[in-house]
Amino acid sequence: MTTIRFQIAPDVEFKMELEVEGIDTGSRDYDVQQHKTEVYQEFERRLKNAFPEGIKIDRFEFGLSQD
Repeated sequence: MTTIRFQIAPDVEFKMELEVEGIDTGSRDYDVQQHKTEVYQEFERRLKNAFPEGIKIDRFEFGLSQD
């Protein structure tokens, strides 16, 4: 399983363990970015569970965690 790092704003960062087909710790950023839709959907699902009243995200960037 690969750890994906999300940056929502300059000072807010989340990490999430997520199984992404064909992606491992040595994958190129271009390959990781091809899964943006599925990664964001899973991230949004988890946020909705944590904040059922609602969320708003203006900017979404992600990549493999370096940790």
